[in-house]
Amino acid sequence: MPGMRELEIKSKLTKLTPIPTHLKPRLKVPKPIRAVLFDIYGTLLISGSGDISHAGLNSGSSASHSEHKDIVEIRELFEDCGYKTSRRLSAHLVDDALRKKITERHRELHAEGIEHPEVDIRDIWRKTLWRLWEDRLLLEPPSASSVDLLALRYELAASPVWPMPGFPEIIRKLHNTGLRVGIVSNAQFYTPLILQAICGKSISQIGFEDGLCSWSYELSEAKPSINIFKSPLIQLGKDQIRASEVLYIGNDMLNDIEGASGVGCKTALFAGDRRSLRLREGSPGVKNEPDMVITKLSELKILENREKQ
Repeated sequence: MPGMRELEIKSKLTKLTPIPTHLKPRLKVPKPIRAVLFDIYGTLLISGSGDISHAGLNSGSSASHSEHKDIVEIRELFEDCGYKTSRRLSAHLVDDALRKKITERHRELHAEGIEHPEVDIRDIWRKTLWRLWEDRLLLEPPSASSVDLLALRYELAASPVWPMPGFPEIIRKLHNTGLRVGIVSNAQFYTPLILQAICGKSISQIGFEDGLCSWSYELSEAKPSINIFKSPLIQLGKDQIRASEVLYIGNDMLNDIEGASGVGCKTALFAGDRRSLRLREGSPGVKNEPDMVITKLSELKILENREKQ
């Protein structure tokens, strides 16, 4: 992305430490497992808000980012990205404008029959910038050339992320045992860029197969919809790997465990950080129990000996 190379992304990251949960690991591996698919936010990445930020509103994120706004020097952020601002511009006004545009887009997608809609945050930012211009909070008509940069920097300020202990090492270890490894994540365009910046490698070099990666923003649909799982499962099916031979790992009982169970995958609840653990207790949408409970990514080493269990 022009103007935002890997070193620049890394310079914007905020070091975080996972907060332990009360859950205990349950590590009996369901057989057989031939592929592993991962969630990202709250599973492979520690998230300061517990989830992806604005794009996560559609997927049940309870985070109101007011607790993070003190780190967002909003006018400075806009100016750094080439947008001249009024003194009246505030993080609250930007956040409110973004939320309204997300809500509008969700309504449009609902009208098209999408039950769990997802936005492309770049489109949301383009519309938001024009609204800020109309409200005279920007001093010049907004250029689209810096939208990607603004969206990424705003995300990193509003919802800081850091690699979960054991990532990315565990991905390569699983890959080296012969397991097929991929991603199914509620995500935005910047998610793979952040992963690559953290690891200093491309997605495939980390150990993920390109054909096994499914990102919600590309589909306009998010977990817990089963549709986000279909592309990786179709790809695996071409190699005679069934859904029942796939382990899906995520931190949310509704979006991850229920969604993956709905397509026939085995599941592991990642309970490694209290910020992001979503047990959804009492939710009528949660009907399935996870096959495993993981409290550290390093516990997935047990998959190396899965055939012996």
